[in-house]
Amino acid sequence: MSPQDKDRAFPAAPCATLPKNRGSGRYAFYFVLLFIGLFLFAFPLKALIAMSLKSQLYNYIPAIYFLSAYFLVSERGRIFSHSRHAFGCGLSVVSLSAAAAVTGLLLGARLAPGDYLCIMAVSFWLYLTGAFITCFGLEAFSKASFPLALLLLTVPLPSRLLSVIIVLLKTCSYKTAAWLFHLLGLFPVEQGFTFSFPPISIKVANACSGIHSCLSLVITALLGGHLFLRSKLNRVWLILCAVLIATFNNAVRIVALTLAALYIDPDILSTAWHRYAGIPVFALAFAWLAMIVLFMQKMERRKIAPRAREGGVD
Repeated sequence: MSPQDKDRAFPAAPCATLPKNRGSGRYAFYFVLLFIGLFLFAFPLKALIAMSLKSQLYNYIPAIYFLSAYFLVSERGRIFSHSRHAFGCGLSVVSLSAAAAVTGLLLGARLAPGDYLCIMAVSFWLYLTGAFITCFGLEAFSKASFPLALLLLTVPLPSRLLSVIIVLLKTCSYKTAAWLFHLLGLFPVEQGFTFSFPPISIKVANACSGIHSCLSLVITALLGGHLFLRSKLNRVWLILCAVLIATFNNAVRIVALTLAALYIDPDILSTAWHRYAGIPVFALAFAWLAMIVLFMQKMERRKIAPRAREGGVD
């Protein structure tokens, strides 16, 4: 049978992928919507970036946008393999974005600057999500859930919620530090958030709550879990471990500085050592988190290996 006869007898199966011109048109449409969003949210985004550059708590926000874009590009083969328009769902999310933006504009004068930026950042995230669903569909949205959800980290916490978190972390750090003092055979007078060691007293202020290191470790756990772990449950456990490690290490920092003030120099709390003592403590916490990731990886491989042998995989 000649090649021409074979072609007529066995026609090629239709390709499952979308035509290139249709896919490129979908990307072009998304970038048009993206530029429209950047234009509409130009002033709130400018204020958000300016605030993040001045804030020690939110200085990671610009990096989150780049990380989200990186994951979308690096995983594009998996995310956009079966993309299709979903105008109904996408425009519904965009309408929620518009409602949030109008709310922020109407209440902006009554709100604290951080709360106003919180509303506008949520509105921008809804717009990006709605534009993505409109252009690529719900299946692509499901596959891109991590990089899109990562953008929620660009939303500043509402002031009341931030205050509650700071008090909670400060309380946990204070109680853990008290337990460490007792473990070392020291029994200070505890009043409020103050440890009294005659002749000095150490107060755990809001700035010593450990929220900066806790947030940094949580972001690190999110990225590490996505990159190195397969189990969703392990990823959740990793985030919980990050919070516990941050709390414990902050208590260690409080104890170490207190002992240094007691036995070395009482003025050490007003020096640069007090400000930069968190750097080696964070490095230690990062090392602990890395060891937990390696342990979880090893456990996942042990679970996968028997299944591979049962399935006949060499």
